[in-house]
Amino acid sequence: MENPKSEIINASEIKKDPARVLSKIIVQQASLYSKTMSDWLAARAAAENPVYPIRTLLYDLYHDLMLDGFFYGLFYNHRVLPIKNKAFKIVDAKGVAQPEKTKLLQKDWFYKLMLWYMEAKLYGFSLPYMDALRFDGSMARLQSLVLLPRKHVHPEKHVLTPFQNEFDGIDYQEAPLANYVLPIGDPYDLGLLNIAAPLLIIKKHSWQSWDQFEEMFGIPIRIAKTASQDPRVQNEIQNWLVNMGSASYGIFPEGTDIDIRENKQTDAFSVFQQKITAINEELAILACGQTMTSMNGSSRSQGEVHERVKDQITKDDERGFLTLVNEQWLPLLRDKHGYPFEPEDSFEWDQPEDLDSLLKIYQGINTMGFRLDEQEVAEKFGVKIAGLKDAQALKADNEAVDSERLA
Repeated sequence: MENPKSEIINASEIKKDPARVLSKIIVQQASLYSKTMSDWLAARAAAENPVYPIRTLLYDLYHDLMLDGFFYGLFYNHRVLPIKNKAFKIVDAKGVAQPEKTKLLQKDWFYKLMLWYMEAKLYGFSLPYMDALRFDGSMARLQSLVLLPRKHVHPEKHVLTPFQNEFDGIDYQEAPLANYVLPIGDPYDLGLLNIAAPLLIIKKHSWQSWDQFEEMFGIPIRIAKTASQDPRVQNEIQNWLVNMGSASYGIFPEGTDIDIRENKQTDAFSVFQQKITAINEELAILACGQTMTSMNGSSRSQGEVHERVKDQITKDDERGFLTLVNEQWLPLLRDKHGYPFEPEDSFEWDQPEDLDSLLKIYQGINTMGFRLDEQEVAEKFGVKIAGLKDAQALKADNEAVDSERLA
């Protein structure tokens, strides 16, 4: 397909599947059987094959592991949302915000791009594809962005295949497909899920064992003793025991004793619960670098330390996405699809000013004997300054503030 700049297409027309790849992909049913440690080892071996790397088994395993509620919530609440909910802007070479250009990215497809960028950290690689473009003369406007099925993408070979487990397909680094995709991630990375897999498999089996223990020993056992040797009487008693439910009763032959025995062992709770808790702590450290923002903390001071660790991870995620947009995404939209971005334009996070830190700076400047611009201070803090206090009143206020801090 030719460059959209050279096309003259009616403005109301939406171009679907411009590189004609979605129509060629045959998606197959994922494997849903319960996975074991041996499945992970086999899947990893297939994915790391130096000649014919296949990730199908690994992605089936990942799909199963992401059903873990704790890990899913942990990653999406603490890693994905801080990126998707952060304000951004396009600025020019002088750092001046460009609202109209920013609006071009404030679309649903751009927030999906943020999601797939973060998911690349889980899966190792993502390949978003522009599947719907609206043309207006020489300019294109992206309407929809989809994620090409991971099992059909071979990042090591940069090939997209119609069927999974194949190697013959389309090179997505060459035109025309290269004009509509944005590779995200290291082609040889298998993602955080590869590290989390053994923990999540063990955790799942622990839940299953705990559930089996509950089924076998958690419910009191009912025992019926009878002196009758008549099979019909024994079968009748058995039916009564089977059908006894809530507020149940039974009519038993004379000489039948009913005994209900409860399991008084408590070690099972400690065994299963402590094991699952330990696994959750390791998963929290893997995904967020700490445990206190996702699990119960023990003190405020330790919680603040853990929060700072999480902030460092979020900053790394922010920097990575910023680099991706500036080095790959904006040039692609500008050069291949006619978006009105200048080469000097850049994507930036719209950082809110830290007013507490700013106040300390102003106080320090004032203490050094320098005068402040009243208008600037009023604009920064959103207050109206009526004038300066006299020295005695100012001293009294400062002493009051110091007393409150000491208290």
